[in-house]
Amino acid sequence: MKISIIQKITMAAALTCSMAACNESKFLDLVNPNQAVDKTFWTSEANAQSALATVYSPIRGQMYGYFGGYTGWHTMNRADDVWFILGEEMHNWEPATYTNTANTAESDFGRLYNCINRANVVMKNIRNVPMEENKINELYGEAAFLRGYAYFLLASNFGDVPLRLVSAGDDASEIMKPSSPEAEVWKQIVEDFKTAKSYLPVTRPSAQAGRITKGAAIAHLGKAYIYMKQYAEAETELAALLKAPYTYDLMPKFEDNFTEYTELNQESVFEIMYDGSFGEGSWGSEEPTSTQGFVIANFAGPQGTGGWFKWMPTASIVKSFITEERPAGADTRFDKRMYTSFYWKHSDFKDKVADGAWFGNLSFDKIWEASATKRLRGEPDYPSIDGVKGRFLIKKYTNFYKNQPDANSMYNQQNQNNNLRIMRFAEVLLLHAEACIKNNNLNGAIADLTRIRDRAGLAKKTWATPDALWQEMIHQNELEFFFEGHRFFDLKRWYPYDQMKQILVANKKQGAENFLAKHYYLPIPQNELNTNTAIKQHPMW
Repeated sequence: MKISIIQKITMAAALTCSMAACNESKFLDLVNPNQAVDKTFWTSEANAQSALATVYSPIRGQMYGYFGGYTGWHTMNRADDVWFILGEEMHNWEPATYTNTANTAESDFGRLYNCINRANVVMKNIRNVPMEENKINELYGEAAFLRGYAYFLLASNFGDVPLRLVSAGDDASEIMKPSSPEAEVWKQIVEDFKTAKSYLPVTRPSAQAGRITKGAAIAHLGKAYIYMKQYAEAETELAALLKAPYTYDLMPKFEDNFTEYTELNQESVFEIMYDGSFGEGSWGSEEPTSTQGFVIANFAGPQGTGGWFKWMPTASIVKSFITEERPAGADTRFDKRMYTSFYWKHSDFKDKVADGAWFGNLSFDKIWEASATKRLRGEPDYPSIDGVKGRFLIKKYTNFYKNQPDANSMYNQQNQNNNLRIMRFAEVLLLHAEACIKNNNLNGAIADLTRIRDRAGLAKKTWATPDALWQEMIHQNELEFFFEGHRFFDLKRWYPYDQMKQILVANKKQGAENFLAKHYYLPIPQNELNTNTAIKQHPMW
């Protein structure tokens, strides 16, 4: 069984009071030993570890949570590489087509603040626990990382948001709190990642595999600097991960980043653990008996494979993949990553790779036919290759590596054991390349991009100008991170509004005509505005 630190724990009820930082009455100076308050809870390492585990929950939720299928995954992938099947849930369709409002249901705004409040409680109390100093520091650093990461997601998605650095239970002013300017939020993100960097270990013992490390903190600190356009600082941080004591590297096989049999590999920088065998109750809750499996395969999997078939690759991402074929004599016709990213019938396009069979030996034709009822609502106009019309389905994040009938079904929890790689070393390389180009370290960027291209099986390449190198960096990000929730935030970072809209329109993104400058951000939910009267809607909304 996978490690318990980021599984739901059986102490949820006991932590309720602790996470709210309940205060004792001065009138009664006695502590009820049967009630979990600060004086009774923060007394053991086991309790401290349990408290830390709850900080992960709001981001790792299966159905609802930043990486949940119904909220985060749909919102993350609102760019031009993912096609949303028509007629699905409105709270997913609206952000995808830029028709969302402050009243669009199921925002993760509040869930991210749950993560922040829990981190604040841990950081306040952890130094009172009778533990070794190094263990206290590690837990403090881990909580600081998670708080910084929650703020990273808030700043990236919502811009100006309230900065809450103490528990609402300790300071009533934290409840009604106005937003801080986005720039101030980014400064706090940097401080939290720096704190994590200073306290976290380079490696973990096997019993703690999957826990946040110093490398993950440095990688996210470098990423935050990139988002802040502080490229010199970003290059310095990210360059540290390219040499000892760090041993990160690309996995030789791209698909090994997406199967449960190759988890916590040399490419994994930050990985969220999932275990479908832990719990057999409801989905998406924080109850101790709720299933802890990874269910994106169920959302992404085509009909006929046990999946709900909510997305397809867009025509533009397919065009980007087939733009550059591999050299003559190579063992595949196209970029190696394409064979993990999409299902398609290889023989349609004279590829050397044999046609695959999946999910009880279903051919691609069978899966394509099974998906017809939803595709009839509308599907991408895929390019033709050698005169043959393209047909493509999403393969990445499905259970393609298991040849079992209905393997994508969320009702078979043994098929929910895959971990989610939130940050891979490939992203470190591409972020480092981005910083190097901005800092005129072209050789550094070339080295990074060459590693990415080599793994993809692409030919050696030279770039005549810095702009050509920049365009290659953009192109490799698009291909490397298809359906991993990067594309929207990359476009937002690289292009002003008018250019970004032009790209979305040219790539026939659903709802591109609705895209306005305000859609760089999500609106703060109306229910938050109603509850916190000190907060104001983002000025662009």
